Amino acid sequence: MWAYLTTAIVAFILAVTVSNMNREPEMLPVIRIAAPLKATASMIIIHGLGDSGAGWTFMADEFHKHEEFKHINFIFPNAPTGPLYVNGNQPIARWFNIFEFGNPYAQQDEEGYWSSCKKMENLINQEVKNGIPSERVIVGGFSQGAVLSLGLAISYNKKLAGILNMSGIFAMKKGIPSRIKTVNFDTPIFHGHGDIDPVFNIVFAKQTAEYFKALGFKDYQFHEYIGMVHQTCPDEMNDIENFVRKALPPQ
Repeated sequence: MWAYLTTAIVAFILAVTVSNMNREPEMLPVIRIAAPLKATASMIIIHGLGDSGAGWTFMADEFHKHEEFKHINFIFPNAPTGPLYVNGNQPIARWFNIFEFGNPYAQQDEEGYWSSCKKMENLINQEVKNGIPSERVIVGGFSQGAVLSLGLAISYNKKLAGILNMSGIFAMKKGIPSRIKTVNFDTPIFHGHGDIDPVFNIVFAKQTAEYFKALGFKDYQFHEYIGMVHQTCPDEMNDIENFVRKALPPQ
């Protein structure tokens, strides 16, 4: 009898393991704006804390006004809602928890952060399944979303076309040597930051740039915008267009 039960338990464990291996990865809810012409590239734009993908669809509208960008799909993922420590654990749309605003030396939600990065990897892999090579995908974001895009530069194991960091800093430094993949060391990274950003001080932004250069990223492009707070501005959007123009030319 015991031998039968042991065999049955082993069979059950194997069945569950195989089932989990075959399970499709969890996909985030997204807003998808298809390229007006034949799609040969994609941009994934990740919103910040308390926002949603809808808050950034203006980028697709602006880019698609230009013929040279009409081959690009835009994907805007939506963050799940969860308690935020600095907001009295009240629920809010967030990619990871925050224990102290604007301080890269404070406690960090490493587990939540890398879990969200994995979800972004799943989005990239879905684009690849849809026929867009990973080297034709730009991943970017604002604030918390920008922080995720930097994590993908480190951990994603396929070549990307570029990374867009709008007003983000990087503080998730535990275990980086074990996570880092060198495939994106020469991938261009755009980092735009306001000189009077009250959320992420520009000193920390410049430290982020130096940190990535020290890791070996060869094309980290830092842009400082005078008079800009924690937001974007027309000059930054123009610079982003130039960045994308070079990274994702029509094919």
